[in-house]
Parts: sequence; structure tokens; C-alpha cells
Amino acid sequence: MKVKYLYGKYAHLSYLINGKSGIRFSDLSHYSRLENEKMRDDEMNKLFIPRREDIFIEINGMRIPPNDLASDPTISVTPRHCFCLCMSSKCNDIELYQSFKADTCIAFDVDELERRLSIASEKFEGTFIISGDITYYDQKTLNGLGQTAEKLVFYKPDFFSHESEYRIAWFYPLNKSGFLSKGKTIPFRLKNESSHLTFFHLNKTIITDCIIEIYRND
Repeated sequence: MKVKYLYGKYAHLSYLINGKSGIRFSDLSHYSRLENEKMRDDEMNKLFIPRREDIFIEINGMRIPPNDLASDPTISVTPRHCFCLCMSSKCNDIELYQSFKADTCIAFDVDELERRLSIASEKFEGTFIISGDITYYDQKTLNGLGQTAEKLVFYKPDFFSHESEYRIAWFYPLNKSGFLSKGKTIPFRLKNESSHLTFFHLNKTIITDCIIEIYRND
């Protein structure tokens, strides 16, 4: 059994813990709008900033000296937009309570949670779930630059490595614009706004059955 941990404030997580609400995924652009600066990250732009000394640029056979470059080059790569649930491999960790401004840590049987989430996602044609540990990369290298748009969702700069993040990503079909509900289309992505996707069920234990332990740090 694989166990992962969800951190947050009890004022919000209590609804999940008590089976009054489902588990929430946030769209990838949402993390650039977080009020908490320690968590904020422009997930839709994976930046690679290799040192100019490590880059060779030639024009018509003539190599440009690194010192002639104004600064280190910046390469921005866009991952595939999706909805994410961000967890951690660290249990009841004081540093994460402080970084996330959290007071609650929920331990999940993530294998069972993902199984149930996959059943829910199958109800939407063309959607699928991918999960895994985050790979933390040094922005001064090009490690990860050749990854697919889906795999780039699981890459973050190494200054976030203390989070030891485990991510569940929900991908929607690119040939559709949104959810169809009562004759109207709810867009998968809103311009300059965050979107959230909540998985729930009439059976209120659909998520709570996956909870193993609850820790508090009041």
C-alpha cells in the first residue's frame, strides 16, 4: 500500500474528512496565483536557464563568445494543461506545516484513491489520470527539456524539493473545449482565472474510505 499525505487547513479539509465534500483538483495555472509565496509556481512555464558558458551558438560557422551574450539564455517550455492534486511523501512534517501554512495532514491510501478516481474519470470520454513523484531539476541544466508535455507536468525547479511532492494529474481530451452540462459548455480552462475539479459521489465514503490517519499541528 502506497501512502501519501495531503496538507492544508482544517477549516477547509474538515469537509473532506467528514465526507461532506469531495477531493479537489486545481488546474495547472492555479498555482501561479497562490497567495502563499512559498508555494507559488508558474506551472505553465517550465524555465530552463543554462549558463551562457555552457551554450555554443554559431552563425555561418562563426562561434559567438559567451561574454558577448547579454545574459544567460532562458528557455520556456509549456506542459500540457490539466487538473492536479498535490500531495507529499513526507508524513506530519513540521517544515511542510510551516511552508504550506497548514495545520492538518491527511494520510491517504493513494493506490485505492487513484483506483476510485480512475473509475470516475472513465465516465468522461478521452480523460485519463497519471500519477507519480515530482522530478526536481536544476534550472541551470537542460535536464527534462526533452520530456513530453504530459511528463513536464511532473517537473519542478529543485528549490521546491523540500516538498517531496507526489502528484495526481487529471488530463482532459484536447479535442474538446469543456464539460457539457445542461446544454452548456463549462470550459476546461478560464483565462486569467483558476478552475477546480471536485470528485465526489452520493456514497459519502468514496473518499473517506481512503483516509488512513489524520494528523494535527495546532
